[in-house]
Amino acid sequence: MSKFGDAAFAWMKKHKLTSVSSNELWKGLPPELTAKSPTRKTPRTTCMRDLRKDGRFTVSKGTISLVER
Repeated sequence: MSKFGDAAFAWMKKHKLTSVSSNELWKGLPPELTAKSPTRKTPRTTCMRDLRKDGRFTVSKGTISLVER
């Protein structure tokens, strides 16, 4: 699991969302995760990569959904 996956899961659970646009999720994540820095220039790309690898989510056509368990 990644810090992006953990933050996205917590945010979606807090707001009782099962599906959300990537833009809405990005706005909801903490600024310390979303801010660019000299050593991290593409945090959004990293976030989406991590969510695709995380079994708690499906990512498709700009939508992030929680996987039913």
